[in-house]
Amino acid sequence: MNIEKIHFIGIKGVGMAALAIYAKEKGYQVTGSDTKDSFVTDQALAKAGITVSSFDEKNIKDKPDLVVVSAAYGKDNVEVKEAHKKKLDIKPYSEVLSSFSQDSQVIAVGGIHGKTTTTALISFLLTKANLDPSFIIGSGEVPNLPSSGHLGKGDYFVLEADEYRKSPEDNNSKFFDLNPQIEIITSIEMDHPDVFLTDEKVYEAFYKFACRIPRKGFIVLCIDYPKAKKLLRSLVDRNFETYGFSDNALWQIIDYEESVDFTSFSILHSGTKLGPFKLKIPGVGNVLNATAATITALNLGVEEKMIKKYLQEFAGVKRRFEKIGQVSDVVLIDDYAHHPHSITLTLEAAKKRFPDSKLWCVFEPHTYSRTKELLNDFGTAFNAADKVIITNIYASAREKEVTVSGEDLVQEIRKNQKQVKYIDSREKIIQELLDNVEGKAVIVTMGAGDIYKIGQDVLEGLKNEK
Repeated sequence: MNIEKIHFIGIKGVGMAALAIYAKEKGYQVTGSDTKDSFVTDQALAKAGITVSSFDEKNIKDKPDLVVVSAAYGKDNVEVKEAHKKKLDIKPYSEVLSSFSQDSQVIAVGGIHGKTTTTALISFLLTKANLDPSFIIGSGEVPNLPSSGHLGKGDYFVLEADEYRKSPEDNNSKFFDLNPQIEIITSIEMDHPDVFLTDEKVYEAFYKFACRIPRKGFIVLCIDYPKAKKLLRSLVDRNFETYGFSDNALWQIIDYEESVDFTSFSILHSGTKLGPFKLKIPGVGNVLNATAATITALNLGVEEKMIKKYLQEFAGVKRRFEKIGQVSDVVLIDDYAHHPHSITLTLEAAKKRFPDSKLWCVFEPHTYSRTKELLNDFGTAFNAADKVIITNIYASAREKEVTVSGEDLVQEIRKNQKQVKYIDSREKIIQELLDNVEGKAVIVTMGAGDIYKIGQDVLEGLKNEK
């Protein structure tokens, strides 16, 4: 790109923030704008020396050479309007990501669940193997890495491949813009009903994504999902490295054990047992993520003994089973889970990691369309919790019509879990927890919005009570 100045509209989104940090490392002059709300990326952007302004047409008065627009914002945004008026070069996030990565060996991590952690794990392993990859990780922070975005000197570029649409005006999936040599597909099932009307439409997107792999490349595919098995059968001319708990996986997970201190597992491949591998981060989902990262690293020449050493050092990523604090016997965990399957895996992991504690879950549903479409699945997702609190739905800017409510979700959950209640304000939820949580307990705040703020406030409240 023959440019010097880049302006990011919607820079606080996790992918946008990582891309902005990468661009800054690449030597561009970077500015950005977003809403005034606090985001998990605020500290990372400040650390990178990137100034963030509130949306205002004045932010692009200096006519940046390139305007990058988040998928959350379209032609109605005041800065997008002004950029069009000034006839500036405007591109969606996915196209800029593709452009930045085009000269590298791209490792693209896609899937409904596990993208961020798997991307971070691969980036971490390749970094420790002195391969110095570039990476874009959709997280506010990755404790084991200096930032969520990095310009490396190596051949590999590890990035998240998002199935969601490019912009409010373009329903094509973001990952169609990528040209990867290696793909990881962690899961295929129904999500984003505002874009994909059926699970078959989700499958079609991942099929097209898989077709982007050259025949000399390979796809690391979790076949514990029916749609993934269908993909394997449909693309016989591509190289697959299948993994999972399934007996049919080329890399089969065995000897999975969960303790209060760590998670362990081994992998059976071509009659050879690899491992055992140990993880700080708990749960079946993270075992799957670590397995995908292990397969990728092994295929790139990283030795098993090095993988074993560094997997157990990996501390996870922000908002993925993140321990935010503890007061006496009360532990506070925050997690990004907002899909029924992710909720189930997270709560089951919490129950196994803290078997003697009462498990409280505070869940903030994300988008009306997802909540309505997957209502039945949400109804059974909280069974591992002892107490469940449901908040108001965190509505997306892209949805205008209220089609379902937090109360509707509570009625569905109550069919399977009686200890559930709807509370309509943050202040009331915080007070409910401070008044009723006692003894050994774990509080998990969960959702894709800003639910994490409740955990921080509860933590402070518990400290003040001591």
